[in-house]
This record gives sequence, structure tokens and C-alpha cells, in this order.
Amino acid sequence: MVKNRKLLVLLLMALLVVVVVAAIGCGGSSTATTSGGSGSATTAAAAGVPFKFGLGAPFTGQYANYGTDLRNGADIAIAQLNAAGGVNGGQASYVVGDDLGDPKQAVLVAQQFINDKSVLFVDGHMFSGATLAAGPKYQTAGLPMISPSATNPDISALGSFIWRICITDAVQGAGLAKYSVNDLGFKKIAIMFDDSDYGRGLANAYEAAVKTAGGTIVDKEQYTSGDTDFKAQLTKIKAGSPDLLFLSGYYPEGSKIAAQARELGMTVQMLGSDGYASDELGKLGGAAVEGMLVSTFFDYTKTDDATTNFVNAYKAKFNANPDWFAANSYDVIMLAAQAAKNAGKNDRTAINDALTKLDEYKGISGTIKFDQNGDVIKPLSIVIVKNGALTTAPKQPSES
Repeated sequence: MVKNRKLLVLLLMALLVVVVVAAIGCGGSSTATTSGGSGSATTAAAAGVPFKFGLGAPFTGQYANYGTDLRNGADIAIAQLNAAGGVNGGQASYVVGDDLGDPKQAVLVAQQFINDKSVLFVDGHMFSGATLAAGPKYQTAGLPMISPSATNPDISALGSFIWRICITDAVQGAGLAKYSVNDLGFKKIAIMFDDSDYGRGLANAYEAAVKTAGGTIVDKEQYTSGDTDFKAQLTKIKAGSPDLLFLSGYYPEGSKIAAQARELGMTVQMLGSDGYASDELGKLGGAAVEGMLVSTFFDYTKTDDATTNFVNAYKAKFNANPDWFAANSYDVIMLAAQAAKNAGKNDRTAINDALTKLDEYKGISGTIKFDQNGDVIKPLSIVIVKNGALTTAPKQPSES
């Protein structure tokens, strides 16, 4: 009798275990994580394929500010997309690849993104040298790369998976030359440029177009990224008595150039390239950069709803005005999201195919329309440093 009771108890306990396991397997527990149950399959289907992308930019080193701006713009886009339910039911997210602004490192970052099959596209790279190095790898792998800021004309030939939403150095240089000579009325012009792919390419395009427009280049001087003393070049430029000094490069050096020019007693009007278009220019240059004209791909002082909403969201999160690098990063992501929605699925090839079929997309940086090379067609925009910040310049280019 005792043995029978023990046997009965054991049978009842075994039956209870079977019932509990069956309940868990059918999704009865809210904490179940098994992949084979019908509940988890339904959840995965509802969530959709994640809208995941890579951020390729310098996040450390001397150009880390540019990567920070790119990431900040991405954070605003991510928040808005996920608040609206994601993209095709998939949550938006990104992974970071620090290319240091260096071509060799950019190739390693590209391979990192290519190997991660969940990465659908790349927001980057930012610098032309890095883009030219990494672009062929993306093309071969069939991973769309949409640069927010790489301007070298040679990028146009990298292939059908390579896109950008900023105008090329050739287009910007020609447009700024016409603006300088025809709209501003300056005939004697000096050029000072960063001897990099970007700085040199833009300066050369500008020089050629100034001559075509009827202006004269009285002097042309170069420097190397990271230089801090520019007085030798500026002394030569001053001797030519230019009406306008065109600066092709980035604001860290540009702010020092402006300060040293003022120390030498130069009152010449300055026009900076898009690499100057940041509030950091005013912070670093102070009074020396007041009145400087700057080419930009985003004017945060415009009052249309899309721009205002982005600027307000950016200020609320980062307590600063967004520059064009942040705005273009935001536009890259929202453009890719629209392409994915048009395609009906989150997939590398589908997104790329949808980009080729996109007539135009209205972004906060302007209307985005691509030519046959994946280059954007956009007009120039000019801002001026006023009270340390950038605001719409009173005279805009009459033609781009």
C-alpha cells in the first residue's frame, strides 16, 4: 500500500511537469523566449525586418566633431521613425564604424558593414578620400552607400550602389565663382585651400570658373590640414590686394586663418566653402569671422515646417543648432526609409532599386533628385556669420 501511494505521487508529479511544460511551450508564460513557439513567430512577423544601417564617419581624432554631427542627425531620424512604428514594421537602428576620416580605415569599416548582413545601407562616408576608398567595396558587395557630404567628382564613377545628397566640388566651385563675380561683383580674388582631395579639388574648380566669369585670381596659396600658422601665405595674399578671399577647407583651420588675417590688418571679404558651415566656426573664430559668407547645404534659420521641426527636435536633444552635416545625415536616413517603404521591404537591393526609381524627395536640406550617376541636383545656399551664428545671407546665388 505504501509502495502504491509512492507510485501514485510520482505519477501525479510527472503529470504536473508535463502540463507545465506544455503550457510554456504554447506561450502561456509572458517571459517565454523559445524560438519555436507560435507566439514568438507571431511577434517576429509583427516586428518585421529591422531597418538597420551603418554610420561611417570619423568618431575619434581631429575630425570627431563631424562624426558627432552625423550621429546626432541620425539619432533624430531614428527617434522619429520608431515613434511612427519603424520602417515596414521593423525598428530603426544603426551600428557605428569609425573611419577616422582616413581612407585606409574607411576600407576596414566598409568590410565591417558588408559582413553584417543585417546592415541595409550606409549613411556615410563623410570625407571624399574615405568615400573613394570604401566605395568600390560597397559597389562589389551590393550594399547601398549614401554619402551626406563627400563632394569629389570622381565619386560619380564608383557605380550604381553609390549615392550622395550633396553637390560635387565641380558644381559647387563653378556656382560659387559665379556668385563671387556676378552676384557679389568681386573681380580680384585670392584663394587659400587645404591641400586635400576636397580642398584642392574645390579650389581648382572655383579658380577655373572665376576666370571664365571674367574675374582675376591674384594669388593662390595652400596649407596642410592641422597647420596653425598661416601668416606667410596671408602676407603674400595681402600683397595682391584682393577684394575677396575664397577659403576652401574646414573650419578648424579656417577660424585661425581668419584671425591671423585680421591680425595682419586685412579687411577683405571672406567666402568659405561648405566645410566652414558650422556654428563651431563662430565659436572658434570669434570677431574675426563676423561677416564671413559660407556655402552650405542646410540653412537652419529657414522657417518652413520641416526645417523648424528638425531644428526644434535637435535643440531639445543636443542644446545646439544643427549644422548641414547633421541635417544631411537625417535626410540620408529618411530618404532610405522612403525607398524601403516604396519597395515594400527592408532589403539592400530593394532599397537601391527604389532609389533609382525615385523621382524626387523633399528633404530638409532641399529637394533631392538624382542624376544618372547618383549625384544630387540641388541649388547653392549661402549663409553669413552674424553674432557668432550662421544665418541666411542677404544675397543668394542667382544661378547654381
